[in-house]
Amino acid sequence: MNQTPRLLNRILLGIFGVLLLALGIHLLLIATVPDYARGWRSLADVVYGGGRQILLATTLPGQKESWLWIIVSALLIVVILLMIWWISVQGRGRTNEYVSAYFDDEPMPGRVEISGEAVEQAIRAMLGRRVDVVSISVSVWERGPVPGLKIKVQPRKGVEPGRLGREIVEATRATQELMGARGPVVVYLAAGARARFARSDRVQ
Repeated sequence: MNQTPRLLNRILLGIFGVLLLALGIHLLLIATVPDYARGWRSLADVVYGGGRQILLATTLPGQKESWLWIIVSALLIVVILLMIWWISVQGRGRTNEYVSAYFDDEPMPGRVEISGEAVEQAIRAMLGRRVDVVSISVSVWERGPVPGLKIKVQPRKGVEPGRLGREIVEATRATQELMGARGPVVVYLAAGARARFARSDRVQ
């Protein structure tokens, strides 16, 4: 449900992976193949000499440094800004406001707001006390005109997932009818150590 740019993330991970693989192979060849190491050292000397000539040719009047460093600094600032933007767009779309409506009815106009915590408590009340569920958490996501719900459930070991999922969806739909908002619902059944080793409540 979130708005994370997954395609962009996969492309960036692929590029970084190829670069790291190439760097690893390059260092391995330098360490194990003498001819490759000598060729790389000669190429590095040529590149270093050419770069030094470029820096000397672009020296600022009355200064010892090249104006190319200003461009390099500007590019680094752009890269930093792009990295900050990339971090900021991860996981977008989550909100804590499920319903926000304004009513201008007389004599008391006003706004009604329902948070995600209220939706979670209502769903728990609809499901009642269940011994086949370890935990339930509800998050609200911006999805079109009506926010969507992502419900993460940890069932106990041996619980039929299809039946449990249907019952949770039915309870969620009943809650949405009460809230006056009917958006998309995602039910995520998670299995883990907590679900396997959680103690079952028993009547003494």
